Amino acid sequence: MNKLERISISRIVSDLIKADSVIDSREMELFELIKDAYRLNKECLSDARYITFSDAVNTLCLLDKDSKEGLMDLFKKITLADGMCNKDEALLMIALEYCLEGGHEADMIHIQVPQQGLQLDNSQVIYVEADYDDPINDIIKKNYQQIENAMRLAGFNFAYIPQISETYRTTPPVLFNEVMSFLTPNLDETELSMIQNKISSMTTAQFCKEQLCKKLHIGCLTDTQPALLMKIGETISESTIYANFLRIVIGKNVLDDIKQFMYRFTSMMNSEYSILRNIYNSSDRFIYSGVYKQIMDLCLMRENSMSIVLLDTMQQKIRFPEINEELKVSRSEKALYALILVESITGGMNLNAPTLAKQLPLHQKKMDKLFTKYKKIYHYFGGEIDQTPDILDYTIRNPKLAKIKKNLMSLSNKLSNIDDYMIQRTQEGLYRINIDSSMIYCSGNDPTPWMQSDRWRDILSM
Repeated sequence: MNKLERISISRIVSDLIKADSVIDSREMELFELIKDAYRLNKECLSDARYITFSDAVNTLCLLDKDSKEGLMDLFKKITLADGMCNKDEALLMIALEYCLEGGHEADMIHIQVPQQGLQLDNSQVIYVEADYDDPINDIIKKNYQQIENAMRLAGFNFAYIPQISETYRTTPPVLFNEVMSFLTPNLDETELSMIQNKISSMTTAQFCKEQLCKKLHIGCLTDTQPALLMKIGETISESTIYANFLRIVIGKNVLDDIKQFMYRFTSMMNSEYSILRNIYNSSDRFIYSGVYKQIMDLCLMRENSMSIVLLDTMQQKIRFPEINEELKVSRSEKALYALILVESITGGMNLNAPTLAKQLPLHQKKMDKLFTKYKKIYHYFGGEIDQTPDILDYTIRNPKLAKIKKNLMSLSNKLSNIDDYMIQRTQEGLYRINIDSSMIYCSGNDPTPWMQSDRWRDILSM
């Protein structure tokens, strides 16, 4: 296994052990066995802090069938090491089962939790689609009450946007305005009317594109197939919180797919799970709890004008599509920016020389590997490998860093949270860029998450 795969195993094992907030001796015994079996050294365990559970699962999805089966067996043993499986553990395991065991199209997504205070709930299952699918929606509408009740008994709220829109559409206008004026006293009557019109007529496709994609930056939902989307936990890296989501694609046998999900989840748990209460609706009540509160809060949330980072090696550019700008520096500086993006996944680019002479050979080996990565990236952006600038030399590197900083600062009026895009130097002397890795894309013919690109995965795993 390569380094990135071992880091991914470390991340998943760590999350599974900590999921129930209790760590016992049996879990530690299994952890020692896994460390030995997969050569999870201190560096792997340390670097695992900088990737999300979603990153880790998507990385292991590319392993061969036997390797995935072996890992799943170990993951299940860890979960049941204390003889119990609670909801937090079951959510992680359901994601691992769908993504690693096959039999159903599924993948993992993660986002940085917005600073505006929106709290994403583990108890929601949201139906998502990029375009209206008549047969699937017909089935959901016909069986909505049955699906909602079954989900609730399994401990989930089912969020179906047409139903939520219908509820708010039938709320008396006077009550709607009174409650919204109470919740958002800063809005005038025109703005309140716009919000009511928007939330009362919103389709699932609009919700995905305008709310989930633009505000939460879940970019892959722009063209998603009909699917169930659920949060399965959070990853804390440094001081940043990331929400991990499982997306399960559903087909024409909607009810069977939903039943299979609920059966797999509830049969996994051998401890009690919560049955969510039903929400009573009437003409004199404004629903502001559960999924209704989440959807309303999201619609009221200010749009965050961030942009993905597009490593467009076909046109030899680094672009910020949402603001129609690019990083206007030389190819060597673009390559340096991309290299630091790569190194940031595992904490940052470390150029610190060791204090002990006996550590110099290992340090030189790491620097040689780092420069090899840079040469490859420089070539991706159109440079000749034998003419690659020596960025290990600070007299060459520092002016390039300064040019990158100057160009990014010129975009500060357009790009929110500009510090996340800047190259920072940590207290430990590591160069890193704080942008969430789910916001980094590469270009073939269409923008693709860079973790799905063989070219960039090759760089990441070096």
